[in-house]
Formats: sequence, C-alpha cells, structure tokens
Amino acid sequence: MIHRLRITCVSGPWLDDECVRFIDLPDGANLYDLHLAIQDSVLFDDEYPFYYFTGISHRATGRFIPDGFDPELDEIDTDVYEDIAAMDYIQAGSKESLFYVFMSEGDDWHFRIQHTGKKFKPVQGEEYPLVQDQLAQGPNPEQYGSGFDDFAEDDDHFKPMRRGGDFDRDGEDDEEEDGIFGFGFDDDEDNESEEYDDDYDRDDDDDELRD
Repeated sequence: MIHRLRITCVSGPWLDDECVRFIDLPDGANLYDLHLAIQDSVLFDDEYPFYYFTGISHRATGRFIPDGFDPELDEIDTDVYEDIAAMDYIQAGSKESLFYVFMSEGDDWHFRIQHTGKKFKPVQGEEYPLVQDQLAQGPNPEQYGSGFDDFAEDDDHFKPMRRGGDFDRDGEDDEEEDGIFGFGFDDDEDNESEEYDDDYDRDDDDDELRD
C-alpha cells in the first residue's frame, strides 16, 4: 500500500512562510528513503546530517530513533536509517508525530511528519516515494538565507561583492601589472636602464683601448 504523508516545516533558521508538502510513501520504505524525499520536496542540498524522533511537538522530544541514540552525545551515522522502516513510526490519528531534524551550521530545521489517513494501491509506472508537488502549500524555505540560497530567485537578495570567476581574472591582471612585490613596472623605465648599461659598458671599453 501507499501512504500519503503530510510534511510540515515547523521550525528553521530561515523559515518565513508556511511550508507544507505531501509525499506518497510505500509500505516498504525506510527512514533514509523518507529523508531523501523530504529533501527533494523543499529542494535542500542534503549537505548536513539528520535524525528522527517522536513527540507531541518539536520542542517536546519523546523518543529518539534509533533507541538509545542522543544527538547531543552521539555521532550520527545516518546509514542506520536504511534499516529502519518508516511506517513503524507513522500512524494515522496518533497524538504523537514523527519529526525529522535536518541539522545545519545554525539552528536546525524541524519537519513534522503525519499520516493523512489516505492509503491506496500503487499506480503502475510510478516510482515511490513520490512528492506531490501539485499539493504543496507555501514556497520552499531558503536553506542558507537570502542571497546565499542556491534556489533564491529574488533580485533584491544580497549578492557577494565579488564572484569567483571575476575575482580570479582580476587577480591575474593585478599580478601582471604589479609584479611580484606589488610594485608597478614601467616598460620605458626598463628600456632607459638597459640603454644606460650599454653606455656604461662602451665607456669602459674605450678607456681600456686608450690605456
């Protein structure tokens, strides 16, 4: 059977708007499959570790998954979620929810996972988990904030003063113009110096002949 899940982003460092997604998950899916589907639903880049817990809210942790795991004490091995069935922790009508926590350099992102109560047979030809984009509510949150998010499209967002390509080209130009120690060299001055050396050498030769 296929289970339709409601995924709500309830907390995050750059969460400004409502963000609700719907994912169709098969019976045999594991928690790592669900992780990838949530990342895909909000276009995050899967750069940081993650973990799950169950509870009434994202501030009231009931039980970490797997049992005995504590994210503040233990190193997170996310491969363990490949062996944990997702639907064991998602029940329709349950007071507790499954929470997915995607860690970041600042505050973590918290997603509440709930069963909508809808179950149906898989559609032939479809691949699951399946993100139902047409049911999405609200824009994707900006994973890195304004001006740093890969998917930000607002022209008013902050942009870095230099871009990598431009910076590299400028750096090469500066090296050519300033030389090794940062001083400018004038081609005319170099030519004058060479002419002076030639005159000096000729004068020495004339003195030797007269002697």
